[in-house]
Amino acid sequence: MWRLLTALEPELAQLRREVESIRDEGGASFCANKVWYIWIEPRLKELVGRHAPRRDPLLRSREAHEAARETLYRLLPNCRNCVCVPW
Repeated sequence: MWRLLTALEPELAQLRREVESIRDEGGASFCANKVWYIWIEPRLKELVGRHAPRRDPLLRSREAHEAARETLYRLLPNCRNCVCVPW
């Protein structure tokens, strides 16, 4: 599905490259969810899902948004010492 989505919306490939470049640089903690909801999800919503600017029905589908979300979120480093992981 990812290949089809990037063929329809090439900016998704650029977003993937950006997500792949995100690193846990150390420090006290890292929260993948914070990075996701502040930086990535808003951009993803501009490219795929019901608010996508392109009128392609596949790009605007819930399934497309979920597939893109799953693909990109898995690329983030794991949460470490944040409120998401209390142990």
